[in-house]
Amino acid sequence: MREAAGARFDDLEIQSLIGFVHVTDDATSIAEAIGKGFGVSADDALLAPATLVGSLDGIADLLQQRRERWQMSYVVVPHETVETFAPIVARLDGK
Repeated sequence: MREAAGARFDDLEIQSLIGFVHVTDDATSIAEAIGKGFGVSADDALLAPATLVGSLDGIADLLQQRRERWQMSYVVVPHETVETFAPIVARLDGK
């Protein structure tokens, strides 16, 4: 994408639609269930751009890693998870 956009890359807004947000201290169990449902490993389920699973701090860290890796401008979460996601946004405020 960077190559195709050339000098315009910095003007792009890159977003990711998150289909699954689950705040938990037991991310492994949730990831195993997701993985079984989609036929992938638990590790792959945790790394999938459509999932955010883990503690509040863990999800905030993951979002920062994704932003650095893929230069994502923002993520979109399901409206049902807005209250769950709000503390994560607070952790990322100003970063």
